[in-house]
Amino acid sequence: EEKGQRLRRPAEVKMKVLLYGGTFDPPHNGHLNNLRAAADRVRPDKVVVMPAGLSPFKQHTSAPGALRLEMCSCFHALEEGMDAIPQLEVSGWEVAQAEAGSHNYTVLTVEKLARDYPGAQLYLAIGSDMLLSFDGWHRWQDILRLAHLVVTSRHVGDDPELHAKALRLDPTGARILFAPVQALPMASSDIRAGKAPAGVLPPETEQIAGKYHLYGR
Repeated sequence: EEKGQRLRRPAEVKMKVLLYGGTFDPPHNGHLNNLRAAADRVRPDKVVVMPAGLSPFKQHTSAPGALRLEMCSCFHALEEGMDAIPQLEVSGWEVAQAEAGSHNYTVLTVEKLARDYPGAQLYLAIGSDMLLSFDGWHRWQDILRLAHLVVTSRHVGDDPELHAKALRLDPTGARILFAPVQALPMASSDIRAGKAPAGVLPPETEQIAGKYHLYGR
């Protein structure tokens, strides 16, 4: 130190961990598109893709957890050529919870990540429809306390409603981020019903769906 002045040291940079969960029944190009947008917005050090075991909002899935987990290998394609996703993990933790007979809530997954990565800054990527119903989630206040939300818009023109909802959930405006994305017109329910056009599934998902004769393939 010179003349009693303190030397300034750069603030410690926290590790950023982005969680992207969902039923992924099946994972499609819209899921990849939304995760790409969320990662571009946050620039995480690690991305954790976690298929739901047994969602509290759904009684069953078309494909079993093990196959949905296998189909999520398609997300690894985002690691190639994308600086925003330097490290991606597909986690089977929620699927294992379901196999053990436990219903899982998002807050429990976020708490697990907080234990696994102490001191890290956690982010949770969700779609715009999820934000609109977020205050109906189990212990949603604790989720917002532990992690920032990264919201990708899935419908054109819904931004005013989304921003109004975000301010009601978090008046500080600091815990909810928005990731601009070009919405792709596809849904897993349409794929399961055989109504989706060709080309909506990543090659990895298409191959596994065909191998196990899922969704009429």
